[in-house]
Amino acid sequence: MNWLRNIIRRFWWSLYHWVVPPYGTIIVEETLPDRLKGRTLYIVEEDGFQEQAAMICPCGCKRILHMNLIPDERPCWRLTRHEDGTSTLQPSVWRKKDCGSHFWFRRGRVQWCRMTG
Repeated sequence: MNWLRNIIRRFWWSLYHWVVPPYGTIIVEETLPDRLKGRTLYIVEEDGFQEQAAMICPCGCKRILHMNLIPDERPCWRLTRHEDGTSTLQPSVWRKKDCGSHFWFRRGRVQWCRMTG
């Protein structure tokens, strides 16, 4: 029965990726806007340097997640911009307090991590 569950899961994710568009990426200068749009990754730049990425938490808690992009500070994420307009963050994003969301952000899509432990 495991094989059937895997087939259904793959079909569901294929349908989901076909119907739901990826997150957009918006570059802003120096500061984030007062209100962030959903399904959008914001990249804050100052003097041509990427300082942080921010987005509304995809779990639905509506909190703003801030990811540092400055290599000299920790923790630090690496941003990759793709030709199709999507972005990837590495490593995974793991909110250790409040909602506890843990996911990968790849090519504008949230890929939830399985709970282990």
